[in-house]
Amino acid sequence: MKIRKALSLIALSSFLLTSALADPVDTEYLVNMTPAEVSALEQRLNDLGYMTGESDGAFDADTRAALESFQQANGLEVTGEADADTLDRLDSADALSRQGYLARFANAYAQMTPLSKGSTSNDVLSVQRKLKEYGYLLGDPDGAFGDSTQQAVERFQMVNGLPVTGVADGAVLMRLMADAPITWSAFLTEMSAAEGDTGLSVYVLQKKLSALGYFNGTCTGSFGDVTRDALQAYQKDHGMDPSGEADAATWAVLYIDAVQSEDDALKMGDFGDNIRQLQERLNALGFFDHDITGVFGFTTETAVRLFQMAANRTPTGEIDGATLALLNGDDAVSMLDGIVQQRFQMMLDAADGDTQAEIGRIAASLAGTSFGGGDDELYPGFAFVQYACVAAGLPVTFPEDLIRMADLQVETIAAVEPGDIVAFQSASADAVTIQMAIGAGNGQVLCTTRTGGWVIYSYMDQMEGATIYCWDAE
Repeated sequence: MKIRKALSLIALSSFLLTSALADPVDTEYLVNMTPAEVSALEQRLNDLGYMTGESDGAFDADTRAALESFQQANGLEVTGEADADTLDRLDSADALSRQGYLARFANAYAQMTPLSKGSTSNDVLSVQRKLKEYGYLLGDPDGAFGDSTQQAVERFQMVNGLPVTGVADGAVLMRLMADAPITWSAFLTEMSAAEGDTGLSVYVLQKKLSALGYFNGTCTGSFGDVTRDALQAYQKDHGMDPSGEADAATWAVLYIDAVQSEDDALKMGDFGDNIRQLQERLNALGFFDHDITGVFGFTTETAVRLFQMAANRTPTGEIDGATLALLNGDDAVSMLDGIVQQRFQMMLDAADGDTQAEIGRIAASLAGTSFGGGDDELYPGFAFVQYACVAAGLPVTFPEDLIRMADLQVETIAAVEPGDIVAFQSASADAVTIQMAIGAGNGQVLCTTRTGGWVIYSYMDQMEGATIYCWDAE
């Protein structure tokens, strides 16, 4: 018997699509059908992948949720009611299964333009409504992709195992719109921890409290009295009950208010508005002289290391809580500071064979990577050589630093050793160009290509340049 003929039900009040993801309830909906007729409906939904398990003949929340999912996938009005259009589609051989819908959905969203900060559209409004539904968006949906929406997307990505970019790309839209993602409240509850607990949630808690200056112990993942005392102090300072337990309410404050204060919050590979702000700050202090891209790449890491050197901190190239505080402080060090310039010059003068060897090792580890385009036209390869030098503890800030160092004219290629800074000078009618590279031994250097900035090995006798100079650390 066709489902359309088997079912007759009383009109039900319309439900929003969001109820499809609500927890099942015990109360059955008032429908005019026998258990056998309900079973027929459930079996068809089961065959199409919208329900799982055995049919129980009860038109409850599970049945309604499956019916709403079917309606959404098949382009019908989402009511949760077995109306005429829904029953006709269920009986049709063209009824779209959940698997088919997800495949179609994935293909559509893979080709969709990602939504990011500054976007304004109905698509943004739809995303915001879903983020609000799952607890990630704190404000009200307005169709404008601003800071609060970006932060909501970042939280959603973090919780649901996606790269944290703050951009609503195809993966985010697929997970958000067509799946049943982990809700913010469920995640916070799962992260709850108390004294005596061990595991990842405790480790993350200790890392966050450490970055915020509350926890001074070793992050072991074991919740002891030191962790409890640190948490109580944090809760008290933030107007919460100082229970010493990391409940959902405490985690909500930690993740929302301190999302940028983690030890590993800003590092190579990160991107977003927070990285753009970092680059702008480093630029204002004179450590970053490149385009503001919002992408934490090699040049940004170099600038971070230089700032850390200037501030007498270990140059890790990553922004931890302490570095972030120094960077944003009113008395942050600047490249214009004469004391900083003197210190850097002393460090350059003190470079020796060990430094040269470390530069060679770092340069070799970068073979096959790309430093991108936009390199200095007069000093191609400078970004790569500068990165290797700074990572080795040598505060190279300008191409002129390398020119002053690489002042030994090369008489024989065999004299260039691994880690030597090499300059290939060539002249044209327009200007003098100096290609920067790093010696690799055996007549080779590591340099970057003009297109793409790829780090490659090249034989010196094949390099362009009328004159070759190198740095002899000894």
